[in-house]
Amino acid sequence: MSDDANEVRRLLGALRDRPVSVDAERLAARRERVVAVLKRDVRTLAAERASRRQRGVGYVALSLAAAAGVLFGVHRLAQSGSASPPLVITFVGSVGQATARSEANASVSPRPLHAGESLLADPGVIETVADGSAELVTSAGLGLNLGAATRVSLAGLVGAAASNQVELKQGYLNCSVPHLNEGQRFSVQTPDARVVVHGTVFSVRVDANRAPGSETCVEVTDGVVIVQHGGSETALNRGDRWGCEASLGANESSSASKLAVNPPSAPAPEQNSDVSEHRSVPHASARAVPHGTLGEESRLLQEALAAERTGQPERAQALLNQLLVRYPSSPLVPEARRASARIASTSSGK
Repeated sequence: MSDDANEVRRLLGALRDRPVSVDAERLAARRERVVAVLKRDVRTLAAERASRRQRGVGYVALSLAAAAGVLFGVHRLAQSGSASPPLVITFVGSVGQATARSEANASVSPRPLHAGESLLADPGVIETVADGSAELVTSAGLGLNLGAATRVSLAGLVGAAASNQVELKQGYLNCSVPHLNEGQRFSVQTPDARVVVHGTVFSVRVDANRAPGSETCVEVTDGVVIVQHGGSETALNRGDRWGCEASLGANESSSASKLAVNPPSAPAPEQNSDVSEHRSVPHASARAVPHGTLGEESRLLQEALAAERTGQPERAQALLNQLLVRYPSSPLVPEARRASARIASTSSGK
C-alpha cells in the first residue's frame, strides 16, 4: 500500500475510532454556527469587493481630475502666452493745444494733453483748436493725424468693448493703418458713413456745414477701403475719392487753401487738372518740409534710438515727438512712429 493511502487511513482513523454524534439538537447548533460563520465571511467578502470598487472609482476620478487640471493649465498657459498686450495710445504732440473731453460728463472741463502722454483708458473726445493739429500713435502701429477743429472719439480703441474703431465727429482725420491679420479690420465711423480697411493710408473729413447724409468725404492715399453708406458699399482704390465733390465749391476751396502744403508766401505749384482731381486735400499738420532739414530729422531719430538703447525712454520719446511734430512729412516718420509705439508699449508693461 502506498504511503499516501496509509496517511489517509491514519487521518480517518480518528473518525473511525470516535463515534459521530447524530443528536438532532447538536447537529442544529453546529449548523447554525457554521451558517453564521459563512454569512459573516460572505458579508466581509462583499464589503471588501465594494471597497475595492469604490477605491477604483476614486482613483479613476482623481486621475481624470488631474488630467483635466493639466489640460486646463496648459490651455491657460497657451492663452496667456498668446494674449496680446493691452493697446497703448501715445499722444505724440500737437500744433496748438489739444484736449480730451469726457463724453459721459459734459460738465467736466476738458483736460489738456501733453506730448508723450500714454492713454491706457478711454480719454474721451480728442479736440484740436481751429488752427492746430495733433498726432497719436498706438502700440499696434496705427497712426492718427487730426486736422484743425477736429473732434475724434477713441472709445472704440481701448477698453473691454474695443472694436478697433474710431469715431470722427467733426473735422479731418488721416489714418495710417498697418497691415492687419486675417479677419481683422479697422474702421472710422462718421455721422453718415463708415469707412472700413484692412491696412492702408486714407483720410476722412466730416463737414457739419453740409447737408445731413452728405457730410463725409473719403480720400485714399494707398490701398483699398470700403465705404458703407445708406445700406450700400463702395470700394475705393488708391487715388479715389468719395463724397468730396461738394467740398470743391468756391466757399470751401478758399478755406482749404489755408491748409495748403506750401506756406502762404510760396507760389502754388502748377498741377495738371486731371491729377489735382485725385490729390488729397492737405490739412494743418501736413506742413512742407523745408529744404535741407533731412540732417536734423536724422539727428533726432538717431538720438532717440540711442536714448532708447541706453534705457532713457522719456528722452527718446521727447526726441521722437519733436521729429513727428516739426517734420510730419519726413520720410523718417514711419520709423519714428514705430519707435514711439515700441517705447510706449515697453513703458506700459513695466
